[in-house]
Amino acid sequence: QEIIDWFQEVKANHTLVSDANTALHINVATYNGELNLLCITALQIKFQPGGYVDTRSKMTSMPLDPYGNDPSGGLMDLITGMFFLTTVGMDYRKIARHRKQKKAVVWTKWRTVTWMSLASVLTFYVFWIILSVLVTQAQLKNEIIAMENPAFDFEHNTALAIVYFIDIMDRMKTMGTIMIILRLSAMAAMCLLMFRILGSLRFHPGLNVVMATLTKSLRSLAPFFFVFVVCLSAFVMSGCLLFGDSTKAFSTIGMSYVTVVNMLFGQFNPDMVLDVNYYTAVVWYWSAMVVLSLVLFNMLLAIVIESFQKVHNSSDKRTAPYMAAISELLRVEGLWLWPWSRRDMIRLGRAVHADELRDVSAAAIAKHLALSDDQARLVLAKVRAFKRVRQLEHHISSNQEFVFMTITCNLDCVVIEMGTAELTIDDVRLAYASRGDFVMIFLSPLFNMFFFLVFAACALDHTPIQAMFPSENGLANIVAKAGTDAVTTVTTTKFSNMATHHDVFPWLTNTFVPYTFVTTDYNGRNLSTPDLRRVNYVHRILGAVEFKTYSAPPRPCDVVDGPLGAMYAQCHDFDSPVLNSAFYIDAGADPETATAVISAKQASGAWLDASTANLHINLATFNGELNLLCLISLRVTFQPGGFLQPIYQTKCMPSDPYGTSYLAAPLDACVLVLWITTIWMELREWCRDHRRRTGQPPKPRFCTLWRAVTWLSVVSVAVYFAIWTALCMAVYSPTFAADLTALETGASSSQPQLLLVDIMTRLKAMGYLTLSVRIAGMVSLGLLMFRTLSSLRFHPHLNMVTATLTASLHSLVPFCCIFVICLTAFVTSGCLLFGERLLQFSTISRSIITVVNMLFGQFDLAAIFAVDYNIAFTWYWCAMVILFLVLFNMLLAIVLAAFDHVRTVTATKIAPYMAAITELRRLAGPMLWPWNHPHMMQLGSFAESANTGLSTAVTSASIAKQLCVTDVDADIVLRKTRAFLAIMHILRDSNLNDDDVDGEDFVGEGEVAPTSVDVSELNQRLDMMEARLEAKLAAMSVNMAALIARIDAKL
Repeated sequence: QEIIDWFQEVKANHTLVSDANTALHINVATYNGELNLLCITALQIKFQPGGYVDTRSKMTSMPLDPYGNDPSGGLMDLITGMFFLTTVGMDYRKIARHRKQKKAVVWTKWRTVTWMSLASVLTFYVFWIILSVLVTQAQLKNEIIAMENPAFDFEHNTALAIVYFIDIMDRMKTMGTIMIILRLSAMAAMCLLMFRILGSLRFHPGLNVVMATLTKSLRSLAPFFFVFVVCLSAFVMSGCLLFGDSTKAFSTIGMSYVTVVNMLFGQFNPDMVLDVNYYTAVVWYWSAMVVLSLVLFNMLLAIVIESFQKVHNSSDKRTAPYMAAISELLRVEGLWLWPWSRRDMIRLGRAVHADELRDVSAAAIAKHLALSDDQARLVLAKVRAFKRVRQLEHHISSNQEFVFMTITCNLDCVVIEMGTAELTIDDVRLAYASRGDFVMIFLSPLFNMFFFLVFAACALDHTPIQAMFPSENGLANIVAKAGTDAVTTVTTTKFSNMATHHDVFPWLTNTFVPYTFVTTDYNGRNLSTPDLRRVNYVHRILGAVEFKTYSAPPRPCDVVDGPLGAMYAQCHDFDSPVLNSAFYIDAGADPETATAVISAKQASGAWLDASTANLHINLATFNGELNLLCLISLRVTFQPGGFLQPIYQTKCMPSDPYGTSYLAAPLDACVLVLWITTIWMELREWCRDHRRRTGQPPKPRFCTLWRAVTWLSVVSVAVYFAIWTALCMAVYSPTFAADLTALETGASSSQPQLLLVDIMTRLKAMGYLTLSVRIAGMVSLGLLMFRTLSSLRFHPHLNMVTATLTASLHSLVPFCCIFVICLTAFVTSGCLLFGERLLQFSTISRSIITVVNMLFGQFDLAAIFAVDYNIAFTWYWCAMVILFLVLFNMLLAIVLAAFDHVRTVTATKIAPYMAAITELRRLAGPMLWPWNHPHMMQLGSFAESANTGLSTAVTSASIAKQLCVTDVDADIVLRKTRAFLAIMHILRDSNLNDDDVDGEDFVGEGEVAPTSVDVSELNQRLDMMEARLEAKLAAMSVNMAALIARIDAKL
């Protein structure tokens, strides 16, 4: 009772909850003697400026006596410490041995995993010790005992009790934070120890498949991950633009990222975005699932499958000798495979280690160890089998991939160094003229990515989601209250629970009116004048609340003859409703006056009758805390079958777009500069292409798919800012401002209704413009995303996604035709079977959306089972087998085939590209720019001034003579020019080949693609192949010589 009285007191005084409060925190500390646990429960209530209330709860428990509850805890810690020290010692000994042997690779990725696991275990125990010290401190227990002492007088020692309680709560909060860190460090330690266990299984060919596949996939996953993040960011930001104001899952960028990633894993409810804007949500959801799930996830699967096949093929070659060695050791030793438990083996090992036995043969072993010949041969066979097993295990577990990559890289460098292909003056001139193209190719991805990010920031700034979400939801939760169908003595009818005409009036009088026309606070005291006309304290109603009813005009019934026609003489045309009545209730009216108006309408019986088709209630508000204009529309649709469908929609728009954000104008200016730069770059490229093809047969190389994407993105950004300009003109319109002023001051009292109608019309138009701005922003982000991907085509690895996408499009056209035919059959049949009972199948359009969402795993199976169980599971099974198991797997096969084709084509470019990049990085530095050296510029100027078409060979000697430099400097200049020219050939070839999207690159089996041969490029490639062959032969000679030397040394 004392607590209740205290709550009544703070409620009356407004000291606990008031208009200025932003949060209310309630912390409860408890002790569970049964389990010996300290618990703290934190309840948080956040009052956001839009009127939205966000509630959260959190509970943390920690043991009061960590080692007293479970006696085995100390033993487990001791065992863990022993394993920890043993692991440190073993790994340190390996590092010391490797350094002593002067091995090139000492610190490997698996050693990194080992030491990271040790660090995570050490972190866990550091915080565990801190927690144990805090729990066992005497001060905490003394304070708890003092407060529990019956002799402690709280009334006379209130200050001391508060000090004790604050100290206890602070300590428990600290311990709760440490408990969270403990759990996170334990999770990291478990994962790292798991990888360490898997890494220790690399000695076995079969057990090594998983880890080898993972490590081999990582090199391909790096560019894939970059492309995936670009595509994911586009859908995340567009989702935040479209649904962030109404759905909490998209209210921030961080939550939007989490929601979209969970959507790819099937943890997503499409209804929460379909309720915001149905068809826009469908387009966004389907696009995200097709691009991110069907294309990119299938490409990830292709990468893993390719890596697994390579690992499996190489594993098969090592499995046979390994199993043969294991079988031999099993035959001579037994099941334990450990020959060193025998006394004879130990004696042999000691004799060899002490250098007492030099001739390791059966006769020498028998003589030295006093064994029979059979026993000596058996001992020798065990030694040979054990040595063979250890050699194969070391060969399998060693980092062979790193050695192979190093040898390959060295061979490629040798290819460039030993290349005998000479350059001509035209080649040098071409390299000198390609400087700008080289810079543009490498800077284009950065420019496009910057354009994408700046536009995304601009769109999110123009649509302040973090302010719109609490405002829209705070208004909707009050005006359009939702709840369950449970009925109690204090239950009022909720907007979403209305089912008949009769339910509308209890909802209006008992729910809508009391929460909209508020004149008193929660204590029943009258509000001050500035607080009147407000919903939930922050939403100021503009003018009045608008009520409109639309009636269906009468029409003759379809059945006019017979007894049925006599039963139903008159029908109504619900498809063509007309405005029947409109009235307004002033925002300053009290609840009694508003209720009397509604009751009068109910008493008349003519406001809502059998011919009523729609009831529209519009409420315009202004939120001064967030500077937002909001319009909430409540619509009740009375369908001819008696079904009542309540729908509400809330739209908010900034009342001063450039006054509340200091970044709006700079971002707009930055986007404008980038937009103009993009147009200038495209026109410049078009002029160059036109000049290059003057006098040649016309070839539509300029009008390609990716260039079309670029121009569509330019147009979409222009459309976005055109709509945004129209919205700003409507917001800053002097007429709109004058109408609001007149409505507030009552200056136009002669025609207040017309003034309110004009304001409502303007706000509705502004709401549609706001929605159009979001849709245009979504389209622009998608096109800018594809434009960013198109600029990555110069790189063989980064080009995999775009090239696979374009290669898949040719086979997707017939697939889409078949898919649409099959989809139409199940859509129509679903509409026929379940459309009479279920809303999601009630129309063909809804049925299409439902069936497609079903393929993505978003479907309420129990709903169709409730209609007819046997028919439902037959239809569902047939649809999933044909559409999902067959057609979706066919789509997977198409993507895999396209990826395999792209990978095959890319493999021919990677080796020379990486070789040239390595050579240029070694000669010119990490910036890959050789033209900052004066000798390179002198050579380029000389080649540019020479006669065109001159085929004079450029050698080191000619460069040294022309530039007056040493032979070494001339050779470096020649190699830089050759590497730069090779890189430019590959970059141009990648861009041009990917621009051909007419299907010529995707050659089917048994087909021959038409090719155009460049003689100079072909000669250069032949020379490079010749040089590579010579390098490999030289390397083989060196390896053979080393092998012969080793054999001689052993003999």
